[in-house]
Amino acid sequence: MIQRIQTLYFIGVMLLLSSLLFGMEIFGFPTQKNYFSYSVYGVQRFNSEISVPLQKAENYVESILFYFVIALVLFNYFAMMNYKNLKRQFHLARLALLIYVVGLLSVLILGSLGFLVDNATSIKLGWGYYLSVIGLPLSYFAFKGVKKDKEILESLDRLR
Repeated sequence: MIQRIQTLYFIGVMLLLSSLLFGMEIFGFPTQKNYFSYSVYGVQRFNSEISVPLQKAENYVESILFYFVIALVLFNYFAMMNYKNLKRQFHLARLALLIYVVGLLSVLILGSLGFLVDNATSIKLGWGYYLSVIGLPLSYFAFKGVKKDKEILESLDRLR
């Protein structure tokens, strides 16, 4: 199992997605009086007035992104562990890639259009944004690796 390259890609995707669970900021929204930070735990508000230093964060909006990231990590693990049944692993890897693309696009659209915070003056991209974008090609390469193994096995079956 570990000698197959797609296993390393699956592990990379799982590590990058699980790093988001440490509270890395995906987007930051500075306003006139506050700073809003969007992570997998939701939107948190920090007070950023000149006379008052940054204080403890208050939860502003809860997020289902936390549960989505956990489910996607577990789904990638399940797809990786189905290495004995290549047909099932192929379908699971394709579905994991599709779910990853849809989830990433929905988070990017929500964040970039400013649906999360009103009166935001600009958008700052955090480390969580870059890590989630880096995980997408790894998920694609895992899918291509499973597809290549499936094609090799099918060509061997035709020779028999």
